[in-house]
Amino acid sequence: MILRNPQLIWLLLLLPTFALLWRWRGVRVALPALLLRMGAVAALVLAMADPSLGAEPPPAGPLVILVDQSDSLGDAGRAALRAEAARLAAEAGPRARTLAFGADVVADGPEELAVPQAPDPAGSDLAAALRAARALLPGGGRVALLSDGVQTTGDALAEARLAAAAGIIIDVGSADAAALPDAAITAVSAPRLLRSGEEFPITIAVRYAPGPDSLAGELAARLRLWDGAQLLGDQQVVLSPGDDRFTSQHTAGEPGVLQLRAELTMTSGDTFAANNSGGATAIITPPPNVLLVTGRPGDGADLAAALARQGVQTSQIDAARLPSRLSDLAPYDGMVLVDVPAAALSLDQMAGVREFVRSDGRGLVAVGGRNSFTLGAYKDTPLEDVLPVIMDPPPRPQRTNIALLLIVDRSASMTAALGVSKFAMAKEAAQLATDSLQADDRIGILGFDTDTLWVVPFQQIGVGLSVAQIQEQIANLPAGGGTDIELALSVGLPALAQQPSEVRHAVLLTDGRSFSNNFGSYQRLVETARAQKITLSTIAIGEDSDTALLDQLAQWGGGRYYYAGRPEDIPRLTLLESEIARADPVVEEPLQASLAEAHPIMRGFAPADLPELGGYVAVTERDSADVVLRSPEGDPLLAAWQYGLGRAVAWMPGTGAPWASQWPGWDGYDRFWAQMVRYTLPDPDSGPLQVRLAQQDGGARLTVAAIQAGGDPLNLATVNARVTLPDGTERSFDVRQTAPGRYTQDLSLPASGAYVVSVVLQRDGQRQQRDVGYVNPVPAEYTPPADGGPRGAALLQAIAGATGGSALDQIATPTDAPTQAAPVAPATDLWPWLIGLALGLWVLEIAVRRGLFIRRWP
Repeated sequence: MILRNPQLIWLLLLLPTFALLWRWRGVRVALPALLLRMGAVAALVLAMADPSLGAEPPPAGPLVILVDQSDSLGDAGRAALRAEAARLAAEAGPRARTLAFGADVVADGPEELAVPQAPDPAGSDLAAALRAARALLPGGGRVALLSDGVQTTGDALAEARLAAAAGIIIDVGSADAAALPDAAITAVSAPRLLRSGEEFPITIAVRYAPGPDSLAGELAARLRLWDGAQLLGDQQVVLSPGDDRFTSQHTAGEPGVLQLRAELTMTSGDTFAANNSGGATAIITPPPNVLLVTGRPGDGADLAAALARQGVQTSQIDAARLPSRLSDLAPYDGMVLVDVPAAALSLDQMAGVREFVRSDGRGLVAVGGRNSFTLGAYKDTPLEDVLPVIMDPPPRPQRTNIALLLIVDRSASMTAALGVSKFAMAKEAAQLATDSLQADDRIGILGFDTDTLWVVPFQQIGVGLSVAQIQEQIANLPAGGGTDIELALSVGLPALAQQPSEVRHAVLLTDGRSFSNNFGSYQRLVETARAQKITLSTIAIGEDSDTALLDQLAQWGGGRYYYAGRPEDIPRLTLLESEIARADPVVEEPLQASLAEAHPIMRGFAPADLPELGGYVAVTERDSADVVLRSPEGDPLLAAWQYGLGRAVAWMPGTGAPWASQWPGWDGYDRFWAQMVRYTLPDPDSGPLQVRLAQQDGGARLTVAAIQAGGDPLNLATVNARVTLPDGTERSFDVRQTAPGRYTQDLSLPASGAYVVSVVLQRDGQRQQRDVGYVNPVPAEYTPPADGGPRGAALLQAIAGATGGSALDQIATPTDAPTQAAPVAPATDLWPWLIGLALGLWVLEIAVRRGLFIRRWP
C-alpha cells in the first residue's frame, strides 16, 4: 500500500483529545457509540492520506530523465539506457525532459533521443547531471537516473542530498558497466627531481582485464618508452590478468625537464586506445657540489670516487680548514663529515655546520668511525644538535667494567715551559681520570722517560689505595730524562692485558720523539694488544711531538688521536678519553643491518643486499628521527631527520675499514652513498620564481609566484609561458598578473600525457626562467576495474535512499530481439472505500445512540 499524503496520518493522534473534549463538555455518549464515532473519524483521516494498492502511477509533476552515455557502458549499454529513457519519456508525456550526460551534460532532442550534440563519453559526471536536473525542477519533482553508477568526478551523493532538500525524488535505474577486454597503462613513475648523472628508475604500471568472453590467459604486447622524441626503451612484454609493473634504470642527462611517454600496443584484447599511453616528468638540475671534510688525510678517497661515479661533484678538505662562515660555505649544496672528531673543529666551525643545515637549508651526512659521534666527543656540542641521534649509548642490561692505563711522559721536555708546564697538566689529567671511574673499575698509571715507573700499579678503585692516595702519588711523580715510547708500550700493554675487566683501554700522553722509531716493532706491540681486546688512544702534546707516529699508533690501536696545542688542553682530552672508555659505545661484532622503515635512501635496495658490517658506534635516536636501518640489538645504524630548513643523516659504521670493510667492493656501494647524500640536498625547485600547475576541469591552472631579493612581491613584470605538448608541438602565451607577485592563467589541455611549461619573467632588464613538468592524466573512465566486479550499484542505491526514491528494474542490455517492457498493473485507490466505511460507521453510530441495538448508557 502506498500513502500519497502520509503526513496526515498524524491526525489520528488527535482522536483521544476529541473523546476527552466530548466528556469534558458533558456530552453523555454511550461507549459503543463513542467507539463508532472515533472509527468514522479515523476512516476519514485515512481517506485524506490517499492510500492505494499496486504500482505507483506516473508522477503528476515534472520528470527529468538523466541517461548515462559514458564509455564505461560500452555500445550495448548506452543503447539500453537510451531505450529505457525513451520508454519513460513516452509514459510521462510532455511533462518529461531528457538530459544525456558523460563528462558533461547535454539536452536530448525531441523524440527518439535525437541528440544534436552528444556528451563527452570520456567521463561520468553524475554530480553535474543531478545539478542540471535540480536547476530544471525549481519547485520540486522527480528524476529518473539511468546509469552504471561509475562516477569519475564530482560528488553525486552530495548533489542528491541537495536535491532532496529541494523536494526532488530520484529513482535510479542501473545497468552494469561493460566488462570489455582492455589493457591500460595506469601509471608512469619517476623521481620528481634528479641531478645530472644520477641513476634512477622508471616504473610503468599496466593493468589487463581480459573480459568475460575472453580467455583469462596472457596477452602479448609491445611497450615503448620515450623522452620527447628520443626512444629510451622498446621491449616485448607478456601481460597477465591483473596488474604488472615494468621497471628500467636510466641515467639523468643534461639539466632540463624529462618529458616521458610510455606506449602500449597490442594486436588484440584491447578496447580503449585512450588508456594505452601514460606520461611522467622529472626536473634534472646541475650536479650537486658537496664538501667532504675528513678527520685524517685520505679518509674520504673511496667515498669521493664513489660519488664522482654517480655524478656528485666533491671538494675535499681536512677538518682544520673547514670554513666557519656561512658565506664561505655558500657554494656547497651539502657536506659530509668523514670520521671527524669534535676536537678537530673549533666551536665556531661546529656552529657553522649547524647553521649550514638549520638556517641555509643545506644537507649534512655524518659518517661514523673511531673518531666520530660518541667516540669523537660530539656530546653537548653543535654537532650533536644538528644530528638525528644523541651521544648516549643505548641502555644495556648490565654495565661493563673497565681497566684504564695512563702512560704519561715524564721526560725533561715536559717541564721546560714558562708558566704551567705540560708535565703538571699531564699529572692533573691523570688525577681527573681517577675521578671519572667507578668502584668496580681498575686503573694503572705508568710514567716513562728512558725507563718506566709504575706510579700506580693496577688496582681496583676503592680497594687498596683510596682515590685521594692515588691522586697524591700522581702528584709526586718526578720528572725524568729522555723518551722511549716503545719501552713504555712494551711494559704497559702486557700488564693491561692481564686485567680481568671486560673493557681495557690505554691512553699515551707524550710531547717528544722516541729514541727508537721501529714502526714494525710498534705495529707488532699494538696489534698484539688489539688481539687481546685492548684499545689505544694517543695525545700528542706540542709541536715537537711525533704526530705521525702517534696518529699511526691510534689507528693500529683502534682508538683516537688528539693533538693538544696548549698544556691546558691535556686534562680535558684525558678526561674525555676516560669518559669514552667508561661509556663503552663501541659494538664490534659481525652483524647484518635490518630495515626499520621504508625510506628514499634505501630506494632499490633490500636489506639482504647489504654487505656484512663489523661494528658501529652505539647511539640513541631522537624521538622525531627516522631510523632507516637498525642493528640486531635494535640500535640505530642509519638515521635521518629534518633540522630547521635542511636535512641531516647519521651513518654509524663508516665508509670502509674497520667496520665496513666489505662495503667498498659491493656493487651497490656507489649508488647507496649517492642516494644518501642526495637525500639531504636542498630542493632545487626553491627560489624567487615559483611555477605551479594545479589540475582542474578541462585542464590546469598555471600559477607563477615571483618575489624580490628582500621578500617583497615582484609586480608589473612581463611573464611569458611556452607549453610543449605531448606530441612535441609548442604554444606560447602571456600570463597576466592577478595579485601582488602572482600571475595566473587557465590552460585547456587537449590531450593526456606529459607537458613541459617554460616560464620567462622579465622586469627592468632582469630575466628569470623556470621550467616545470605537468602530467595531464588519462580520464578515469578508461581505468579498468581491479576486480572486474560491479562498481556503481552502491552509489545508485545511496542516491535513491537519500531522496526517498526507489530502484527501477535492472536495465537489460539489448540483444538481437528488442525487449518489451513488462506491463505494469494500475494502482487501486482506497479513499472511496474509506469514505464509504466512515459513512456506514456514522449511520451505525446514530442508530446506537438512539437505542436501536443497546440500552442507553447510564
